[in-house]
Amino acid sequence: MGIEKSPEQLIKAGLTAFKQKHYGRAIAIFQGLRQDKAIAMGYRLKAQMGLIRTYEAQGDAAKAKQLCQSLLQSKSQSIRQWGQQTLNRLSVDDISKGPLEQAGHPAGEEMSTASSGFVPLEQPAAMPKASIPKGSVDESPASIDVSSSEELENSSAVFEDKTDLSTGASSSTIEASAEHKSLSKNDELAANGASLFHYQTLNSPQTTQVDAAQTSVQTDGTEDSHEPVVSSLRPETEVAPEQQSPKNGRQRSSDKAPNGPDTWPVGGRLNQLKSLGKIGMGRLWLAQIFTLGLFFWVVRGLVQLVLWGIRSYFQFLDQLLPLHLRLSPLLWEPHTWTVIVGFGVLVLASPWLWGFCLSSGRRLSLQQLQEFSPEAVELFQRFCAKRRWQQPTIDLLPTEIPLIFSYGWCPRYGHLVISQGLLDDLAPDEIAALMIYEMSHWSKWDWVFFSAHGLLLQGLHRAYWFFARWGEARPMLLRAAAGVLSTLSYGVFWLLVKVGATLSRIRVPYRDRTAAEITGNPNGLIRGMAKLARAMEQAITAQGYTPPLLESLELMLPVAATNAISVDHLAWGMLNPLRHGLSIHQGHPPLGDRLYTLGAYARHWRLKPSLDISRFRAGYGKRSLSAQDWSTLILWGGLWSGLCLGFGIALLMWVVGAIAAALNIEFLSWLYRDRSVLLSMPLIVAATVQLLRINLFFPEIASSLPINAAKLENWQKDTQLTPLNSLPLKINGTLTGRPALANWLGQEWRLKTHLGSLKLHYISYGGVLSNFLGPSPWLNQSLQVTGWFRRGHYAWVDIQHLRTEDNQIKTARYPIWSAIVSFVPLVYGVWLLMSGG
Repeated sequence: MGIEKSPEQLIKAGLTAFKQKHYGRAIAIFQGLRQDKAIAMGYRLKAQMGLIRTYEAQGDAAKAKQLCQSLLQSKSQSIRQWGQQTLNRLSVDDISKGPLEQAGHPAGEEMSTASSGFVPLEQPAAMPKASIPKGSVDESPASIDVSSSEELENSSAVFEDKTDLSTGASSSTIEASAEHKSLSKNDELAANGASLFHYQTLNSPQTTQVDAAQTSVQTDGTEDSHEPVVSSLRPETEVAPEQQSPKNGRQRSSDKAPNGPDTWPVGGRLNQLKSLGKIGMGRLWLAQIFTLGLFFWVVRGLVQLVLWGIRSYFQFLDQLLPLHLRLSPLLWEPHTWTVIVGFGVLVLASPWLWGFCLSSGRRLSLQQLQEFSPEAVELFQRFCAKRRWQQPTIDLLPTEIPLIFSYGWCPRYGHLVISQGLLDDLAPDEIAALMIYEMSHWSKWDWVFFSAHGLLLQGLHRAYWFFARWGEARPMLLRAAAGVLSTLSYGVFWLLVKVGATLSRIRVPYRDRTAAEITGNPNGLIRGMAKLARAMEQAITAQGYTPPLLESLELMLPVAATNAISVDHLAWGMLNPLRHGLSIHQGHPPLGDRLYTLGAYARHWRLKPSLDISRFRAGYGKRSLSAQDWSTLILWGGLWSGLCLGFGIALLMWVVGAIAAALNIEFLSWLYRDRSVLLSMPLIVAATVQLLRINLFFPEIASSLPINAAKLENWQKDTQLTPLNSLPLKINGTLTGRPALANWLGQEWRLKTHLGSLKLHYISYGGVLSNFLGPSPWLNQSLQVTGWFRRGHYAWVDIQHLRTEDNQIKTARYPIWSAIVSFVPLVYGVWLLMSGG
């Protein structure tokens, strides 16, 4: 399911079409935005300015002039000035002249020009060479691209809206400040005959929001084809942030949060590559062996379960109707070799099967990649040449969600998959770092495993969504059948995700370390990962639920979606002593912990870090867990931790019984002879742990609880919270989630608020299997949520009540079902113990 485009995204799409000289498409997008009265005036004016530039590029001076005339009526002095300057240029110069002639240069002068009309002028003779920013002519277009959301957002401040979209400053204040700051600079440039779009003006710290508004349509950010390849062995110095902006300047405006990844400094990088020393691979090997064995056991169990169902159905049919069916002996076989051979075939065929699954993608040549990141091409070629690998295929996915992953069973048949969103939103060194991160583990067996494992997940997830969508408009009987098949597909998908989660999580630190050593740029990895996680979270918020592509590829992606608004939001993953234990069922470690470790690599190499974590460093450190910490982990684990603890207790009792039997101590020797102890104790202990945590997890919420959404942001930053800190919360927002048939198990409910999207957990009277009776009818409605806020690997709310605007109420039944889940194993365990064995 696609994401409905916002006005900001449509502006970017129009600018992309303009850069690619698809003028018809650009005009259609800008014209539609300009005529849409439902959107803000700032976006409509941006679209009008885009139309002017597009018509100018087409040679249609009449339409461009007509649109400029309407800008002269704007209340904003800056907009009127831009419109008048453009109109004067159109009137005096023939619009068919090249950009150099319009800027006052001879037509034959050999200079690099962007298709938008951007002219990087020659350096004035009086200007010292040292004053030119690094990469001047080559890199400046990337920093001033019209599609940059920073300039787009800032340019909205001088449109007819009364307040600055990003700072809240009044438009009159902005205009006065802009006019005061720009007079001297513009006069100086005019005296030298320089264009107002000179790179030095645009990259100057004195550039105002008016400058951004003026340039937001005058430039299109087309890359200079003569941009030099950026060496991966750069000096250990900090680079200006504008020099590391995405090559086409596209960045989502919502990324531009204070202290967000886009505001972090670029930091330093190594001049000569250095090693971080050897590291033991034993943990990774154990994880690979454990996961492979668990995967085989689970898949064989699923196969046997399916065969048992088929066998039971035919046996029942044979009893009901005397058909005298002769069932195949294969229905009783364990199918051990079937699973082993089938998985081997899947591994070998994975490159071609993945190509079928990603049929919407296309090949990305190194020449095309160089337009976005010359450094990525250089590192890619050097990485392959050093290992004597044939250069693998790079595939491009046409999605705005930033994604990168890889598949194959040897480098020769390896494929590196990159999305258009990643190329558009990340800086060149970030793209290079993430590409090497993906390729750094191609010599390990985990890459081969996840190539085949991921294919199974793709098939199951696509079946889940196919049945869910197919059944939406069907009659009731077919709809119910589609819902059952969709739910079963998702159940198997979820189980196989959990099987691979341990290996996926354990391999991540090895890959981070290797990528940092190969690139010498841990700061590029820090920024790239943070932007990637934040962009995924934005995609989820925009769609209202996790896009299918994101969920199905979760274990193959470098990061998981995280609300990386600022360093403070990542601090829980750095400082909470239980962060690893609370993430044991996740496919990725906490992002904050990963970024802190990469920052430690940078500090080890004496590089200036991108991530300022100096205030957190005192609280970071590996310490032994206290008794209270272990108690928290056991109670949080509920039944699962109770089963493990109970099995340990049963094993201890069995050993004591064995010793007593050897010493002829009769009153204890029964513990050794009675095997029911081994079966009953795990169930009894698991039920006890589950019962003990009910009151801690679900304390009573006062009916007089006021709306306390203001506390939510502080709770998300609190580094000491755990899921047992059940904080009462009442908050208003819009309910979002998956369509009805895709949400029968309550897979994903979210509350969209002014602070972002908050995950909700809900369980109805009939338990998980009856969640299709839940809040689906209230989808996309405004309502009030009352429940318990929890902070673990991610933040979520266990719902107590949902209340709509017309006072309809739905109540979740978490305490009741927690008690039921406790009593069932408790009763069965006691019965086993009493019956003996």
